[in-house]
Amino acid sequence: MIDQSLLSLTKKALEEAGIRPRKAHGQNYVVDPSLIRCLVDSAGISGNETVLEIGPGVGTLTEEISKRARKVIAVERDTASARYLTDKFSGSNVEIVQADFLRIELPKTDKVVSNLPYSISTPVTFKLLSDRGFRFGAFTYQKEVADRLQAKPSDPDYSRLSVAVSLLAEVKAVADFPPESFYPAPSVNSTVVTIKKIESPKSVEWEALDATLKFLFSQRRRTLRKALETFSKSRGMGRGALVGMIGRGLLEKRVFELSPSDFLEISRVFSSWGAEGGEDKGARD
Repeated sequence: MIDQSLLSLTKKALEEAGIRPRKAHGQNYVVDPSLIRCLVDSAGISGNETVLEIGPGVGTLTEEISKRARKVIAVERDTASARYLTDKFSGSNVEIVQADFLRIELPKTDKVVSNLPYSISTPVTFKLLSDRGFRFGAFTYQKEVADRLQAKPSDPDYSRLSVAVSLLAEVKAVADFPPESFYPAPSVNSTVVTIKKIESPKSVEWEALDATLKFLFSQRRRTLRKALETFSKSRGMGRGALVGMIGRGLLEKRVFELSPSDFLEISRVFSSWGAEGGEDKGARD
């Protein structure tokens, strides 16, 4: 339910900061107190923890996190927002870092909480999953992205993101929220999701796995045999160079039917041949 007072405060803060929300950047500010509570409660923050927030906007969620955490490190790319937040949280337990989160080293924190900008939610997720320091986070995602996080083989939403998350984390969808929970209201529903990093399988090489997923999901509906032959040919290798190293039971499956453990096995073959770095044109995250 929309809280008109929070909506008014958000609009006032945006005006004071000189910010015009840009849809191209996925800037949708939370104006629903129940969503804020859901995020903070789902994170299970304790008073001795340092929490990372990505994209704090005008600090509505930041303020609630700061009441429970020992310290908050809030990373904000927008110059006007960062300036506004620095003034707002001066002298508090909140540290504002003006930077593009995708271009910086992950700060050392205990948990991550974020109303993720839609435009960067997938690359942010991959960055967190690939970082050894990430352990747990609570996030809002566009509902269709949240569905991809939980998709299984053969599901319409099964994707590169589904596989990576399945291998490296436990995902839980907590609650859905309507467009009216944000300002400006997006055209889709959103979902609060928790992601808990698990101990990854032995010998997982992230770069090899990621490159394998990028290439194979660009060939999503082809059989694995055809996809591997295409890859081998594009790299000047014999058509059967990689095919001969994969079990026959997998070769006739279509890419979208392969399990996460199948992709892991295939990535090890790619890695042993030094075949990482396939083209990802058309790959779906």
